[in-house]
Amino acid sequence: MDMFLKQQQQQKMMMTPQLQQSIEILQYSTLELEQFLYDQQLENPLIELQPPSFQERIFGDSHSLVRSTENDLYTKIAEPNYREELLQLATLTFAGNDLQMVQFLIEQLDNKGYSPAHLSNVANEQHYYGIQLLQQIGPPGIGARNLQECLLLQIEENDYDLQQLIQKGLSLLAERKYPELMKSLKLSKEQLLALINRLQQLTPIPCALNSVDNIEYVTPDIVVVIEDGTLQFSLNDRSLPTIQLQDSYKNLASLLPIVEQAYVKQQYKHYEWLVQSIQRRRQTIIRIMSVVLQHQQQFFYHGLSYLKPLSLRNVATQIEMHESTVSRAIRNKIILTPVGTYLWKDLFSSKIESTQKEHSQTSILEMIKKIITFENKQKPLSDQKIAESLASSFQIQLARRTISKYREELGIPAASKRKEL
Repeated sequence: MDMFLKQQQQQKMMMTPQLQQSIEILQYSTLELEQFLYDQQLENPLIELQPPSFQERIFGDSHSLVRSTENDLYTKIAEPNYREELLQLATLTFAGNDLQMVQFLIEQLDNKGYSPAHLSNVANEQHYYGIQLLQQIGPPGIGARNLQECLLLQIEENDYDLQQLIQKGLSLLAERKYPELMKSLKLSKEQLLALINRLQQLTPIPCALNSVDNIEYVTPDIVVVIEDGTLQFSLNDRSLPTIQLQDSYKNLASLLPIVEQAYVKQQYKHYEWLVQSIQRRRQTIIRIMSVVLQHQQQFFYHGLSYLKPLSLRNVATQIEMHESTVSRAIRNKIILTPVGTYLWKDLFSSKIESTQKEHSQTSILEMIKKIITFENKQKPLSDQKIAESLASSFQIQLARRTISKYREELGIPAASKRKEL
């Protein structure tokens, strides 16, 4: 066999470091992008960041296609640390061994107000005694070791019928086995219904002991509002600092040695790339959101039941971009709308092919949820009945097993588990 050399020219797509970083920038949420910019300032001496003023945060300029909104940060209000309050109350109420026992028990409580089933080096009798002490300074049920004990601590000692329901009937009640429950407790339907109503007045969570550290802050990346009857959206990016060039470095570049001049030129190119990448990210988000806003108008007015099918490919075709670019742009971003706060990707939903009209999977899930919400609780609908309701009311033809799958996705139990007296 003869051996020979052959030259061949090929075109190949190379993923450069800058291209990889441009993709990452596109995927960043607003908060992640802000942190990235400050990291870039530390790495590149030519970059200077100017944080926005208070007026700019509130009244900052936005793209001509969008409108600004009054608030750019939506947070959950931090609640007081209730564990600390309990410890202070214990100090004012108890002394000696009782105080030590209550303080130890408070420290062991989980964030719902329950204590562990067993405490090391503490006898069961001491543990229960500590729980009884806790009832004097905290909400009823605090310190309980399980749900049953929590509920029993909230009722009167002479309330025999309710005690029996809690001690013997919770599992049957959870499974909606009412005939067995009435037989076991020797109660009529009216008596059981009255007990269940009283049971529902009790709380399964004695108190919330979440500290301020557990509070999560949510900042939407896009805000949609209805203004004068018209939908408008804005990018919630007024908190981002302005990228400026350190002119002193640029002016001194010609006076530096050759090696250092090359370094300054390299950093200047990086500065230009960063500015362009952020602008491309912003324009890409605006272009995608403009299509989403136009396509999903009914959703923004009426909610998930009106969400239409919308694919990444459909949007990519309209804005003349690659499907992967759209996928990366919508990732990790939150959108605040007049009908609630969602992940942006939730507004993209596949079409159910078996429907005569155009319905998204998300809208069908919402329809199933509403049908079950308004069903007769004494005779809850089977999956087959739900399928028939969708067919008659919305002309949506789905198999029973599909309804079963969607119901499980929603976390809704079967009809036998939803039955009420």
